[in-house]
Amino acid sequence: MRVALIQASAVDESLALAEVAGVLKQRGHRLRLFLERHEVRFQTKVEAFRPDVAVVQAAIMCEPWLKSVLARLPKTLPTLLVGTAATFDADIVSRTGAFGAVQGELDDALPAVVDAMEAGGDLSEIPSVVLLRPDGTVHVSPWSEPPDDLDGRALPDRAMYFDTYPFMGRFPWKRFTTGRGCVHSCGFCYLPQLRAGYGGLKPAVRRKSVSRVLEEVRAVQRRWPLRSLHFADDLFAPSRPWLEEFADRFPREVGLPFSCNTSPETVTERNAELLARAGARVVGIGVEVASDEQRVNLLGRPTSNEAIRRAASRLKARGVRLATFNMLANPGEGLEDALETMRFNQELGADFPRAQLAYPTPGSHLETLSSQRGVELPSPDSFERKDVRAWCADGDGSSFESLARVFRLAVRWRLPTSVVRPLISTGASSALAPLVFYDAALELGWTGVSIVDALRYARHTGPPVSRATYHESIP
Repeated sequence: MRVALIQASAVDESLALAEVAGVLKQRGHRLRLFLERHEVRFQTKVEAFRPDVAVVQAAIMCEPWLKSVLARLPKTLPTLLVGTAATFDADIVSRTGAFGAVQGELDDALPAVVDAMEAGGDLSEIPSVVLLRPDGTVHVSPWSEPPDDLDGRALPDRAMYFDTYPFMGRFPWKRFTTGRGCVHSCGFCYLPQLRAGYGGLKPAVRRKSVSRVLEEVRAVQRRWPLRSLHFADDLFAPSRPWLEEFADRFPREVGLPFSCNTSPETVTERNAELLARAGARVVGIGVEVASDEQRVNLLGRPTSNEAIRRAASRLKARGVRLATFNMLANPGEGLEDALETMRFNQELGADFPRAQLAYPTPGSHLETLSSQRGVELPSPDSFERKDVRAWCADGDGSSFESLARVFRLAVRWRLPTSVVRPLISTGASSALAPLVFYDAALELGWTGVSIVDALRYARHTGPPVSRATYHESIP
């Protein structure tokens, strides 16, 4: 089968899609990746490839783009949607008129669908499949179980990105994963719904062996520039024995600085030492909000401020820089609560603070809370990620939007509340737009790449705010 893989942009590079592409190629299928925003004659090039099926990224908050792409594909070409929207909102198939969708992790499900299409088999018998029937109704199959073994498969096909779009291959910072899953069930995250789709049968975290991770990194290192990397797992190295082996082998066999995300509870004194020894230059942890009570009751995250303080202190004591993830304008949150989150980040000494406005994904606990409070969210087919506003918070939404713009500057420069308040007054948000350049400079510190490399890459991709809402196991 000739399979066209379609995404919007280079910033949407999907490790999950690269992994399943490796499996599809191993089975003899021919693939071609199309990044629509980087193709001068997108429609002509897709048609010239003569695909038998198009696999199109359908992410939450990207439906307008999706519909525009489907409208330009040949009417006779079957289109399979994959991604976060296809996984958690099966109705997107009927809204867009797509042929069908594949839900959840794609390793087993998508290759089975492509094989069956080639053989002319009955797709409705395949797990994890959504099909649009001729009468307009939708068939949804129970999900297949995701793979336990993350080692015994073909290597991810990174060439489909890095060779097809050389500016991506030249960029010396690249992403990898060491496993899938997380021990937490946060109310704003995809993982609780993902586990529910699989019936809760799989372990919370599945891990690649250290040997497999090193093999994937070295495979990239041999072919393309690589000076630093990021492990995009939800939860990096929750296992002490795994981390001990990684800290012993990674510096010897790869020897590059990296960044990763983990949970404050996993940052023991020993684990902080191992992360530093392995070469971690930046470690990100979730703060979300400054209130223990709100973190538990609003966001379903039973992590205390004390645990966060200990993790930050242990990392910074070993020279590891701290990144934090924060959410503003949560359901029921007031502006004073958000300002306290800013102050808490200042106390932690966050080197790379990130703050985003809360958006309740379909089916999440956050969506339930928003509905209970009478929050009216826009229809999923009417807006994109860059259009998210402070819909859920109490009070003046524009103040939260302004705080999101000034958050990094305020944390890094420890601006007092008396200075921040006038900056986030009503109507000030647009005037703060130039701070996006400060944010970009801070991101350079996270990646460790030079400004020349960053500008070359950004010339092609544009701002990262247009990135699709993918997940490391869902494209």
